[in-house]
Amino acid sequence: MELCYTTANGGALLKEALVRCGYLRNGEPLPALARTPHGKPYFLSPAAPRFSLTHTSGLTAVVLGGSEAGLDAERRTGRNIGHVRSRLSPAEAGEDFFALWTAKEAYVKFCAGTLASLLPRLVYAKDTLYLDGAPLPVSLRRFELEGCTLCLCTARETEVTLIRL
Repeated sequence: MELCYTTANGGALLKEALVRCGYLRNGEPLPALARTPHGKPYFLSPAAPRFSLTHTSGLTAVVLGGSEAGLDAERRTGRNIGHVRSRLSPAEAGEDFFALWTAKEAYVKFCAGTLASLLPRLVYAKDTLYLDGAPLPVSLRRFELEGCTLCLCTARETEVTLIRL
């Protein structure tokens, strides 16, 4: 799996990442896209890779690979998180907020759900994500890049290559 990121304008990141990682030749059009009922984009072609996009102030990233993934990023500075922190469960009170939040959002993207339906049911404690009290059988990988925390959620642990575009 490749995780490509840029601090420049990320508008063309998906296409550039596909070319850089060998899924698309330079000059070829982007494969046709569709969206799940909750808005997660995906390629219609079964030969195209699975992907997940994320952006935060000053960073845009995409993960590409052969299996489903969810990716989220949050900038660690310049954020007022007090209103969200007050809604955390007692188990989450001592956790790194950015690790916790990116894990939850990455999981929601991984399963193509919605924050509204899943957030009240998710708890993050000791690097594990729980749904309705049961540990989720997913792999959560955290990265610190360019002042941001990123979390990648996949069905199982997988090797990840970081590529700065």
